Amino acid sequence: MTIAILGWGSLIWKPQNLRYEGSWETGGPVLPLEFSKIAENKRLTVVIDSQNGAMCPTQFAISTCTNLEDAIEDLKQREGTTTEYIGYIDRANNRSSIEEYPAQINVDQTVREWCEANRIAAVVWTAILPNFPDKMGVPFSIDAALRYYQSLSAADQASVMEYIDKTPAETDTPLRCRMQCQTVIR
Repeated sequence: MTIAILGWGSLIWKPQNLRYEGSWETGGPVLPLEFSKIAENKRLTVVIDSQNGAMCPTQFAISTCTNLEDAIEDLKQREGTTTEYIGYIDRANNRSSIEEYPAQINVDQTVREWCEANRIAAVVWTAILPNFPDKMGVPFSIDAALRYYQSLSAADQASVMEYIDKTPAETDTPLRCRMQCQTVIR
């Protein structure tokens, strides 16, 4: 069974113990992405965001796991999360994570079509939700994210920019553009 792993952020440049063969390839499905999650380390991290996300191409790698449950567990361990925040499509059994975890952002049709076009039997991805409104008490916007960034210490600002700068260039969101432009102007 060929199982792909989708990536668009630190999974690509810092895979840790994630098990995959070869290297990350361009040509993954186009998904709505934005830096709208505040991580525990205060970084603005990129997640699937159907409300604020820009349509961005993703990357993929082929998992060395031979069954879907192992691939889900592998990604779950890398992300330090729970199974409800791991998306998956299993074409052979016609099932997907959205059926089991309806709170996930639904990208099933897009991902399923990509799997079919690329003859991929199954795929896993990080389905951690945006949390900016929960953490900040205001809806996500570019201006609100910039205010958050400006409220951080210099060290935390540097950490945010490191994450944004290391994220693949095709993850080209409005917030990323604005933050990189502001950094150049300074």
